[in-house]
Amino acid sequence: MNQEPDWASPPGDTIARLMEVKEIGADEMAEAMSISASDFSALIQGCYRINLEMAQVLADNLGSSARFWIARDKSYVRDLVRIGEASETLISDWLKSMPIASMRKFGIIKKGIRSNETLLNDLLKFFGCINLQEWGTRYSTGVGAVAFRTSTAFPTDDMATLVWLRLGEQLAELQRVNIYNRSLFQNMLPSLKRLSAFKRPSIFLERLTSACAEVGVHVTTARAPDGCRASGASWIHADGNPIVHLSFRHLSEDHFWFTFFHEAAHIILHEREHIDDDFGVGNSVELEDYEREANAYSHDILLSEPLKAQLLAGGRPTPSAIRRFAREAGVTPGIIVGILENDGVIPYGRLSSMKRRYTWGADLHIPDIKD
Repeated sequence: MNQEPDWASPPGDTIARLMEVKEIGADEMAEAMSISASDFSALIQGCYRINLEMAQVLADNLGSSARFWIARDKSYVRDLVRIGEASETLISDWLKSMPIASMRKFGIIKKGIRSNETLLNDLLKFFGCINLQEWGTRYSTGVGAVAFRTSTAFPTDDMATLVWLRLGEQLAELQRVNIYNRSLFQNMLPSLKRLSAFKRPSIFLERLTSACAEVGVHVTTARAPDGCRASGASWIHADGNPIVHLSFRHLSEDHFWFTFFHEAAHIILHEREHIDDDFGVGNSVELEDYEREANAYSHDILLSEPLKAQLLAGGRPTPSAIRRFAREAGVTPGIIVGILENDGVIPYGRLSSMKRRYTWGADLHIPDIKD
């Protein structure tokens, strides 16, 4: 059985060791990082957080990458929370890292909360945790860990992503789905693209979630808080069923449907937690291969290569040709435009008027059609 250690090693341990090897003094390193000697001492002791600029300086002087140093600091913070060493400073930093303004705007937490104690309790309740120790344990693994790996900044972006993921968890807990059947899900996917014919998200989402629930897949949607760049995510719910979670990022039909089938591909092909954001998580050849496979899967469902070849046979497609082939593909013209833009066939924006656009209203989970 894998048991996590009951201790936490600050990134300062690694920094001090590498400084000794490279014979770099504390004053020299503090100056390079543009922080005071006392702040540098606090960093070594684990009482000062590493931001992206500091991480780049560490990478330039001590080796590895800025991403490594950010991840090293995040891991230390999670370990501290997990083992229960949550000082007032750490609690304050944790609260500051949360997208509080967006959460208030969305109605997730009440407006006007001033005390850290009340805010802490409300946030823990939102995450379904009793204390920070439980939060650290829960979000140091699974899709929580993926969120931390995906984000390139500390700490706002990854926390905003976790809030968005939690909104998906909450919605999934309210859904009733059958036992997951991978074969039925895979066979059903191509037929789901025809739901794009419905103009309003409230209509096609009801049908999409119902169809996927029949084969044991949760489909959830939620508006992303400021700082969250995620378009979609997929992971396994506590009930053992997959979740496809979507943010309607970019608020356009082509992006939404491509992302849905992209996440479905990760479930079918890779069976592992995944988060799709604008920068991707391509920090390994394997992950990059996964992304290419998921993109190809989504692309082929929405517009197969043979059909695309026919569309392009006469040169750059006209709006009337796009409409004709969209009917044959079983999708909307706007989806075809998005694919052709992404493939570099037509310039971005030239035929954007053919796409359906969305806008967020009062509903946190379902946007409105933009007239």
